[in-house]
Amino acid sequence: MSGRITTIQGLLPIFGYKFSGILGAGDFGTCYEVCRNGETFVFKVFNQNDVKRRKSKLSLEAKFLSQVSHQGIPGLLKVIDQDGIYGFVMEKKPGDTLENTLAWGAAFLKSEIIGITLQLIEITEVIHEAEICHRDINLRNILWDHGSISLIDFGSAGRKSKRCLRFNQDFWAIGDVFMRLGIASPELSKNPEILSIDGLILNQAEKKVIKRLLAIDPLYKNNKSLSHDFKLAFIQK
Repeated sequence: MSGRITTIQGLLPIFGYKFSGILGAGDFGTCYEVCRNGETFVFKVFNQNDVKRRKSKLSLEAKFLSQVSHQGIPGLLKVIDQDGIYGFVMEKKPGDTLENTLAWGAAFLKSEIIGITLQLIEITEVIHEAEICHRDINLRNILWDHGSISLIDFGSAGRKSKRCLRFNQDFWAIGDVFMRLGIASPELSKNPEILSIDGLILNQAEKKVIKRLLAIDPLYKNNKSLSHDFKLAFIQK
C-alpha cells in the first residue's frame, strides 16, 4: 500500500491535485482525500487486479455519474488512468453515513426519517430518468449532514432493465432504509425487537406506502406514483 500511495502522491500534481490522506478501503479499492485550491475531493482508486479483470465494468460508474446532476449525488471531476492507477476524482459530499450515525447511538425523529426518505425518492427519480438503477441503496451509502443527504457509491449501478421494471430494487431499498431508521427511533418503534412494519407507530395510509415499497403489497412501478403517495400519506395531512 505504501508504494502505491507514493505513486499516487507523485501522480496527483500532474492533474492539479494534492494528496491529503486515506478515507477508507472497500472490496474493490480505496478512497483517498485529495485537495485543490483549498477544496477537498474524493479520489476513488480501484484495486489493480480488478482493473485488469473488469475495467470496462468499473468504468460504468464514471459514465453514470457523468449522466446525472443533483445536489445529492457526487459530481465527477476527473477520470485518472495512468502509471497503473485507475480511479475517479469526485466531489466530496459532507456528513457521515447513516450506518455510522446509528452506530453512534443517534435516534432519528419521524420528521427526519420522512425527510431522508423524501430526498431518496427525489434522488432516485433523477437517476431513473437517466435510465439508471443504483442497485445498492443502503445505510452505508447515504451520507447525512444536518438534514440533507447524499447518495454515494454507484459501483453497482446499471442500466434499467425489464427486470428492474418488474421489481425495482431501488424502491425496495428505500423502504428498507425507512424501516431500519424507524426501528431505531423511539418515536416510531413500539419495540426495537419487532422487526416488522406492524411494529412501527404509523397510520394505515403510511403503512400502505411502506408495504408497497417493500413489495409486501404490489410494488410501485414508477417514481411519479411513489412520490405522490408518499407525500399524500406523510406530509399532506
